[in-house]
Amino acid sequence: MGLKKGKYVYVELDKSRFAKLRVLKKRDEKSPDRYIIINKTFVRRPRSATVVKLEDLPLEIKDRLTNMK
Repeated sequence: MGLKKGKYVYVELDKSRFAKLRVLKKRDEKSPDRYIIINKTFVRRPRSATVVKLEDLPLEIKDRLTNMK
């Protein structure tokens, strides 16, 4: 699964679980509209994937991801 030039990032939910997010680059970094949650969780992630910590995301996105667990 390719990452399409930075369009996707992975968020570490637990030690071995990741969520995939689509990043819209023309939106403000602190805006929750910048991220689109793909409704899947993954055990593995691609080696070249960018991993973002859950704490670095806006509050609305954090809430949606914690409810997805």
